[in-house]
Amino acid sequence: MPAPWHGTARLLLIAAPGTVALVLVLFAGIPDVATCWLLLAIVVALSVVAAYALRGTPTGWTRTLANLVEALREGDYSVRAWSTGQGDDYGLLVDGFNRLAAHLQDERRGLHETLQLLSKTLATLDGAVFAFEGDGRLRMVNPAGERLMGSSAVELLGQDSNQLGLKALFSLPSGSIHAQAFPGQTGRWQVSHASLRSRSQAGSLLVLQPMERALREEEALAFRRLLRVLSHEINNSLAPIVSMADTLQRLMPAEAATLEAEPRTDLLRGLEIIEQRSSALQRFLGGYAQLARLPQPRPQVFPIGPLCRRVQALFDDPRIDIEGDPDQLVCADADQLEQVLINLLRNALEADSTGRAVTMRWKRTAGMLLSIEVLDSGQGLPTSDSLFVPFFTTKPNGSGIGLVLSRQIVEAQGGTLVLQARDGVPGTAAIVILPGE
Repeated sequence: MPAPWHGTARLLLIAAPGTVALVLVLFAGIPDVATCWLLLAIVVALSVVAAYALRGTPTGWTRTLANLVEALREGDYSVRAWSTGQGDDYGLLVDGFNRLAAHLQDERRGLHETLQLLSKTLATLDGAVFAFEGDGRLRMVNPAGERLMGSSAVELLGQDSNQLGLKALFSLPSGSIHAQAFPGQTGRWQVSHASLRSRSQAGSLLVLQPMERALREEEALAFRRLLRVLSHEINNSLAPIVSMADTLQRLMPAEAATLEAEPRTDLLRGLEIIEQRSSALQRFLGGYAQLARLPQPRPQVFPIGPLCRRVQALFDDPRIDIEGDPDQLVCADADQLEQVLINLLRNALEADSTGRAVTMRWKRTAGMLLSIEVLDSGQGLPTSDSLFVPFFTTKPNGSGIGLVLSRQIVEAQGGTLVLQARDGVPGTAAIVILPGE
């Protein structure tokens, strides 16, 4: 590798063969023609050799390396430098640069694959994940967070935690259970938060894990186990009681002929009551057994309008109004959703005996969800918090199964069912939120 001479010295070296030939001519006189041609050949050959030896000048190296480094700074890790393979200083620099570029390219590929894996993992989580910059602005949200906030990521990103209504959650102990209503969902959440760093800047991470459904699933599982035991034991006792009461009623007219009229009537009436209440208790237990035997849903995409019209026709009640785009699509089990709407419409019609209208309407919400609302004009929600508790009912002849069964059906299909007071007018709104299409 030549020494790093300045440009003038390199030019003088290239011109040296011609200068030496000129000096020889001056001191020795003008040679003959053959000697002139020989000197010319020697000068050209030595000049070419000198120029070739100095082809990799430091100025050219610097410019080349600067361009390569600039490419790396701009993120182009695919660029490579051409190496002479001669093992000189420039060749060593080129080989080192190429190895560095290949390493950075592999690192970027690995980072991209890691980010893809992280993105897919976050997309499958039930919990809502929010990542905030140091100034509180939202930088990342997963699909569960979009559903929770009832908006798309495009609308949420850039807003601060206070605008989103999430700032107060950072003051709660990490891991605590907190009940809160969000635009997209209402329930109890396990709140977890932590500090993080991104691009050497401080930030924060907020995770809201839904607990309502998990707690209800545990309650439902315990309820089903208890129901199976009770049903088995009670039915084993009720069956012979009903059979004996029926047999005694058929035998009594002949056997009770010697009894006076009033005792005979009381006896027959007592046996009839025993049979009636035993049969009613069997039907009662059979109704609750539906919760333990609810089949798995088979969701399909279909237009919601025809299903709502079909439910309306089942009641044949002029008070029921329908509102919404009949071609709006929903992803659900049609048979089970129909049962839910029947239960909600029946409750709405029974809530008001004055004959005022009941409205069933649907609309698309943020996050590709479909909201189905059943609105009545009754007295509103009772003060009790036990509307979705099995066996609880506010109706004189109610079984306490309709709302429990409806919510279980909706949640099994990835949706939610909530009851809330209507805004500005008397009555209750039953809202079913299901995946749209």
